[in-house]
Amino acid sequence: MKQTTMRSSIAVAALLSQVVLQGVRVQGFSSSPIERYTMMTPARQQSMLPLEMTSNIQSEAESQTRRQLLYSMLAASGSLLVPPNQASAEDSAATVQAVAAAVAAVADWSNINIIKPPTDDRDYLAFVMENGLKVILCSDPQSTEAGAAMDCHVGACSDPKEIRGLAHFCEHMLFLGTKDYPKEDSFEAFLSANGGSSNAYTASEDTVYHFTLQGESDDKFNEGLKRFSSFFSCPLFAQSSTGRELNAIESENSKNLQSDSFRIYQISKAKQNNEHPHSKFFTGNKQTLLEDTKSMGLNVREELVKFYNKYYSANQMTLAVVGPQSVETLKGMVEGSFDKIPNRNVQKPEEEWNGVIPPFGGKSVIEPFGSYVKIVPVQDARQMSINWPIVYKGAEDRDAALLTKQANYIAHLVGHEGPGSLLSYLKGKGYANTVSAGNSDELSDFETFEVTISLTKAGLAAVDDVAEAVFVYFGMLKDQSIPKYNFNEVLQLEELQWRFAQKGDASSYVQSLASTLEKYPPSLVVAGPRRLALAENANTLIESSEPRAGFTNSEQLDLTVSLTNEYVDQLTVDNAMISLISKSFQGKTDKNELWYGTDYSVEPIPQSTLARWKNCPQPKALGIAFPRKNQFIPSESGLKLKYPPSAVDRLKKRTFEDRLVPVPPPEVIRDDGPDGRWTLYYKPDKKFGQPKAFIIMELLTKEVFSTAKNAALSNFYEFCVADKLTEYTYDAGLAGLTYDIKVIPRGVRMTFGGYNDKLDKFASYVSKKLTVDVKDLLPKDEAEFDRYKDVLTRSFAGFDVKQPYAHSAAYSKLMMQPQKFDYSNNDMRKETENASLSDLISYSESLWTSGKGLALVQGNLDKKEALQLLEKIDKTIGFKTIPASDYPPELKPVPLTPIAAGSTPTRVIISEPNPKDVNSASYAVIQSLSEDPKDQVMLELLSAIVTEPFYEDLRTKQQLGYIVSSGLRAIGKTRFLGFIVQSSVATNDKLTTEILKYLDNVKPKLLEGLSEGDFAVYVKSLIERKTDPDKQLVAEVTRNWGEIGSGRLEFNRVQSEVGALLDLKKSDLLEFWDRLYVNDGRRVMVTEIVPRVGKVSVEAPPLSFASTGEGGKKLGIDDIEAFRAQNDPYSSA
Repeated sequence: MKQTTMRSSIAVAALLSQVVLQGVRVQGFSSSPIERYTMMTPARQQSMLPLEMTSNIQSEAESQTRRQLLYSMLAASGSLLVPPNQASAEDSAATVQAVAAAVAAVADWSNINIIKPPTDDRDYLAFVMENGLKVILCSDPQSTEAGAAMDCHVGACSDPKEIRGLAHFCEHMLFLGTKDYPKEDSFEAFLSANGGSSNAYTASEDTVYHFTLQGESDDKFNEGLKRFSSFFSCPLFAQSSTGRELNAIESENSKNLQSDSFRIYQISKAKQNNEHPHSKFFTGNKQTLLEDTKSMGLNVREELVKFYNKYYSANQMTLAVVGPQSVETLKGMVEGSFDKIPNRNVQKPEEEWNGVIPPFGGKSVIEPFGSYVKIVPVQDARQMSINWPIVYKGAEDRDAALLTKQANYIAHLVGHEGPGSLLSYLKGKGYANTVSAGNSDELSDFETFEVTISLTKAGLAAVDDVAEAVFVYFGMLKDQSIPKYNFNEVLQLEELQWRFAQKGDASSYVQSLASTLEKYPPSLVVAGPRRLALAENANTLIESSEPRAGFTNSEQLDLTVSLTNEYVDQLTVDNAMISLISKSFQGKTDKNELWYGTDYSVEPIPQSTLARWKNCPQPKALGIAFPRKNQFIPSESGLKLKYPPSAVDRLKKRTFEDRLVPVPPPEVIRDDGPDGRWTLYYKPDKKFGQPKAFIIMELLTKEVFSTAKNAALSNFYEFCVADKLTEYTYDAGLAGLTYDIKVIPRGVRMTFGGYNDKLDKFASYVSKKLTVDVKDLLPKDEAEFDRYKDVLTRSFAGFDVKQPYAHSAAYSKLMMQPQKFDYSNNDMRKETENASLSDLISYSESLWTSGKGLALVQGNLDKKEALQLLEKIDKTIGFKTIPASDYPPELKPVPLTPIAAGSTPTRVIISEPNPKDVNSASYAVIQSLSEDPKDQVMLELLSAIVTEPFYEDLRTKQQLGYIVSSGLRAIGKTRFLGFIVQSSVATNDKLTTEILKYLDNVKPKLLEGLSEGDFAVYVKSLIERKTDPDKQLVAEVTRNWGEIGSGRLEFNRVQSEVGALLDLKKSDLLEFWDRLYVNDGRRVMVTEIVPRVGKVSVEAPPLSFASTGEGGKKLGIDDIEAFRAQNDPYSSA
């Protein structure tokens, strides 16, 4: 399943409020398709890219011929795909020779033209090394960040039958020392010192490893590549590491046991043929990796080495490298580092089962078809999921889909949210809240297409009718010709993104390039996953980077239509697998899933119901129709840049001195004074070359978040207006126009963004609806209000089943947030349950009545347009002004209680809300109240120095838990250091003891022993990270609004902090750590979560420690509000 890009204005809104605990590598098994799926916004889920399906619509001969032609194009272009039906099971030597010959045939990629977006000014080079390793290089002289990713084409499907989780275990072990660099933490320590990080994941058929660092130094990046390459040439698999890392696998699995995504994913796999490798349990645990192997007389380390030697071969690896160096320099680095990886000339691992073991059919744990599988979730979810398995006849099927992406068009139609959509009908019936569509598996021999519906209570009671509506929609797709404008619009929208594509972070990009090179020919390594219709016709791949306004020719369109129709024909009633998820099934099931303990039952669907679905009503009877033409697609004239960036500036490599020059800040172009209406900041885009703009408007007012009741009502307001605006805004969102509405502690904020051609009209309409016409968006009756309340109350109930580390972080944050800026989950849940429709109406009508306006307009608009846009929206809102004395206060943290040197920190000890979770957690924070730039950069420097040793000590050596992390967080203008551990093997007391022991040793073991040279490396790395230029307009907008919305207005903050870093000495850091942690007056708190079950559970802590004689030193959940009140930072105001 492909995850789409976050909508731009939503991204701004998310970044504005984002305060993330940044930590070190958290390795692990790739998130399941369901997990990736539920993470996506419903409005964008339909854009996921399912692969090709088999077909009955055309003759077998015609279909096979067309696919073979497309396959031949890929093969001729250097894609090393071997069709399963062409592989010889009888002659493995012939297969090896064929693979070796294929490598030799494509060894010369020197004339490959890599298709890239028109805005992409980076240089690329693809080549094949002598050992068969396929490489893609990307040179970006304007960036200071560098990175690499290796896609090893072997995954969990290749686990031996008797050793579940071995591929995942192998992924973990490669990080723990190599013959060239035997120290376990050597790689992570090197990366940490150079502003970098690493990670890895194990998927079904691939394992991807990646790292990034500050790469301006050729020597440092070259060393990073050498260290990384040793993973694949000389790993140690040390016996001592093997034993300890099994504990990490066990902890990781324990973390997942209460995760619905893993639980439901495993049930979906139980519907498959038991003999197919995808049906297995992938993560592994101590039972499968240690105890089971021992009982069979197997040595797990020996099996690990066998697995590695069997599958880890250069000819089944693809490497991506991105850096500021030239491609020639990068090539020299790669050839000098990765030449030692052995080429074992192995065939693709999937050849062992492709065309040999059918993924469906045969014996399965759950009969997949003709039944409802009713699943009891951990979270209070209510959902219907309909999946169709699509089995490829051969590699030609899959390759045709890679080029054509016909599933995109189906997902676009089914997941549409405009008038006449499936969602519109289901919401009108009161059955559903969201509908999403896309593929949930991408394997070499099959995929599944999925439609997921978030149900209301009424929808759960009418699941037959809900499913019928889905089949009505697919009946329309089969019986009626999909309008050609739908095909053209989908292509046009994708090409619009391609035309104005912007750079992202190096980590994501190297992973994308490495994975894409494994699937696509090198010419399409950038374009492959980012463009549709990659074949001009059945004989020719596209060769141009130029964006298209439609299909290039009729043959290209006809091919897409034909493959799309074939795809639709596979989505039948007989081929559908249906799951229902609801807490209401608790106590009514009769089965228990083996690996996660999920309760479920299987109920046959009556034949009469199946027959009814096969003879559905006409879509017109339900008001279902194809999407209308999208009126928001920008015109060509509207895409003109007002301030085109200079080509010289765009391609110039910025020196260190250049990066110290402050980026020009926004200017104030309207200032009505402190007691007036608006202060408007404006900045034209002269750097990014995007025909886009962002508008952020905030009304400062005290009352909208002043009580838990108001905060709860703000959620109702945000949810219901978004729900009611969907039919209007959905097409706009597809065309790159987005909005966000957010009630915040200091007021209410609207954010608009996207192509500026129709942004004015869009923003004016939406802002009017959100303010003066808000009654149009509020629930029309109590039944609709109850639908919203149901969703919101269940979302707050979902807090209880989050991971224990998330609970510890949430309670810790609450302790340090002022009372009118944040409310407990319990308070929010109670106020949500007690809210009424009349309350919501009164609240919504008062939101925009008075305040002080702040605004930022940035992008492809001139000053006059910015002023006119604000004036238009201002007249619409018509709020009353307030004096400066009535401005809401700026956020200040609740100060933690200062404690004496060496004394025990304040401990907040709380029972885990989920009674079935077996994990404990401990989260220690060290609070700094300083707003001084020098102190703040020293906090950042400390975080860089202590992070990796913390992970190495508590995670790698002590094996206290899988989740071990540390990093900086911010509250207002201050920051604090956080250290968190979650464990299924150690109690909360043990975790706290070890965290504090580590902190006590930071000075003697880390800081005092730090050489001046190492200190300089950390400082240089931090400076490089801070001065790395913004790669996207949205990033600069977010940074500018951060200064405006907070009231800091320090637009040259980066340069001020760099100045402080340049003057910093090691003695400064030692003195700061003494002030922060060692001396009297330090502010330290530990928040602990105590599980109720499992081997690390202990006696439940009291709700309050006030009467135990430990009050003040220990706090329970009922003591939190008293602590916040007593330490209110505004009490003296």
